[in-house]
Amino acid sequence: MSAAWLTEPVHTSAVALALAALVWLLHWRRCAFALAALALAWSLLWSMPAAAAALRDSLQGGYRGQSAEGLPQADVIVVLGGGIGRVSSFAGGDADAPELAGNRVAAAARAFHAGRAPAILLSGGPSASTRGVSEARIMADALVELGVPRDALTLEEASRDTRGNAELSARIAVERGWRRAILVTSALHMPRALQWFQRAGLPALPLAPDVPAAAVGEPWSPSQQALDDSAQALREYAGLLLATFG
Repeated sequence: MSAAWLTEPVHTSAVALALAALVWLLHWRRCAFALAALALAWSLLWSMPAAAAALRDSLQGGYRGQSAEGLPQADVIVVLGGGIGRVSSFAGGDADAPELAGNRVAAAARAFHAGRAPAILLSGGPSASTRGVSEARIMADALVELGVPRDALTLEEASRDTRGNAELSARIAVERGWRRAILVTSALHMPRALQWFQRAGLPALPLAPDVPAAAVGEPWSPSQQALDDSAQALREYAGLLLATFG
């Protein structure tokens, strides 16, 4: 059973209920009732839109709404794979297009065109959704569509997770003499990514594209979407703990 599996509130509750059943068989009835109640309350809490939003904001609140223009000069912009979108989305060639406002590749293009750094490092290997093509290569094609010269792009195509992104990017940075980086990823993922880059020896300035908050219904009416959002945030917290103390 992996730690990622346990960050799903429903899975955590299921494990707790199984423990409650075991405790019941041992005739510790009060403990069993308490554990079962906590198990049900855990999933119920994180199915509430208000609770899910508060949990996510505790991670991403400090990184939303950032602008490349406000960042100091750096040697390289590092873009992490994930949530890239289709290359066809960039065919218009406008990084400022409203439909690309929350896209990390477009955010990197805007930072490049604003003169924040003369190079972009794209980090990400193949994933289940890219059919054997590296995320770095897909991002490179998208950036070229947005007017970034291909010779300004460096691809890191071997990493499979955030730790790999950081360690392999730091290795390339040493080879190229890059000392200061701007890191582009989602606001939710930023705390964990910054921690891994710090540990890898490549401290970075954060730049997260501003994704508009999703509309929610009743804040205390349970929903599957809120449960999914909570699970994503809990996975980030688990990853942050690993990056900090692992």
